[in-house]
Amino acid sequence: MKKGRLDRFYPSFTGEERFRLYLEAVCRSDEAEVKRLLESCPRESYVMNEMGYAYRCKASKEIVGMLYLVLGPLLAQLEIIEGFREALPYVSKIYTNEAVLAYRDGYQAGARRIWEAAGKTGELPGWRERKGDTEDEDPEKDREIQCRRSISKRLEKVSGVVFGPLEELERELLGEGLTVWSAFANCCREECRVEPEKLVKVWFAPMLPEIEKLKDYLGLIELKPEMLKDCEAAFKEVWNEVVGPEKQSQHEARSA
Repeated sequence: MKKGRLDRFYPSFTGEERFRLYLEAVCRSDEAEVKRLLESCPRESYVMNEMGYAYRCKASKEIVGMLYLVLGPLLAQLEIIEGFREALPYVSKIYTNEAVLAYRDGYQAGARRIWEAAGKTGELPGWRERKGDTEDEDPEKDREIQCRRSISKRLEKVSGVVFGPLEELERELLGEGLTVWSAFANCCREECRVEPEKLVKVWFAPMLPEIEKLKDYLGLIELKPEMLKDCEAAFKEVWNEVVGPEKQSQHEARSA
């Protein structure tokens, strides 16, 4: 069947059919088919809310969506770091206790082996219990206590090695998060003329508590100037792309 005979069916496609056919044509770079699909699409008239209101609602929702896509992963990572920091001291204490107990078990096992190798029989003698200052100190027990303390200090030092990079990572994430938030806030105040917290509360309220925690670091963490500039430009670009038709209509009305 010739292409011309198929043209009469193009206006009868449903919106879903035309949408899928359009994507297929674009994917295979069939510009002629794309043109036919667009030109044959039925035109309809709609009644909508005032553009000055409707477009701003849409634009504000879109920039909050952008904020979530960029800031959400950063906030999630910061939450994980916070939880890890709270848990690490308890985990470190458990590991320290287990290391000390392992040392004690190994020490006693070695002492028993030496005792048996020396041909001794009976129970392995333990350290004498101290009874105040009058009792002579046991050098062996003092040596064991010093070894336990050494183990604890080494494990504490290892924990510090973990905490250092963790704090650096947290500071980096805080810097990025605050930069993104500041860029969004600048866009809201300059373009939307609305406080940024209000937009977040309207369009994505669950994110607001984490943002409030992030804001506590404003003034304490340095922002990233280049990132701030790029993010602010991106937010404003999306806002103006959506609100732009309404601004153009106002300009044309004034010129008429």
